[in-house]
Amino acid sequence: MSRPFAAIATLTLAVALPACNGSSTTNATAALAIDCAAIPPSGPAPLSVAFGLDVKNAAGSFGVSLSYGDGTSGTDPDARHVYASAGDFVASFTVTAGVETARCSVPVSVAPGLAPTPPPGALNGWPDPWYRTNPAADPYGLITGKAPLTVTFNMCNSSDPDGDRLSFRMDLDGDGVYELVGVTGADCRHETTYAVGTRTATICVTDVDCPDWPSCERAPKFHPYQCMSYTVTATP
Repeated sequence: MSRPFAAIATLTLAVALPACNGSSTTNATAALAIDCAAIPPSGPAPLSVAFGLDVKNAAGSFGVSLSYGDGTSGTDPDARHVYASAGDFVASFTVTAGVETARCSVPVSVAPGLAPTPPPGALNGWPDPWYRTNPAADPYGLITGKAPLTVTFNMCNSSDPDGDRLSFRMDLDGDGVYELVGVTGADCRHETTYAVGTRTATICVTDVDCPDWPSCERAPKFHPYQCMSYTVTATP
């Protein structure tokens, strides 16, 4: 997940990123350069995508504009975007710092999704997931630190347009078993400590048909889980 920052900021980032799934171009004489990534770059509709943007060699403040490739645009590279329908899209970033301009584009492929099943007599909206980690993941979903590495996974600011209860689940070591499944406020955040090695952690959220607490644990889901995966590496 990308590090949050305002659309107009005053800083210089010099973090070297690995090769990303986007392409960058700059003016021939400009020192300004950017890299971008989409997380995840593909999946079924509706696909919620987080974008990572790394700006290098910007002297002073810079401005960001972006086109999601589906007819919509924005200025906040840290904002998630939901692709509602299937298709192949190209998200394009433009960063301007003084007289310098740099551009980067990244493809997003959205497959046809399962049609949601609304409750009788009403249309039910998809929940808006919110994923965060501490320490923060890089734009490619990588979390790295010395062992023992303690990571907090947080979905507590997720919301639902209909006010439905949210259900959370977390697979913290990539074994396909969800160590945490629940619908209470405590279930949206979890801290775990990793020994030396590399593992995949996946956190998910959906909405549930749950008008009262006793039925929540076995309540039917309005929509499939929306998930975010991270690669956690604890070094010696």
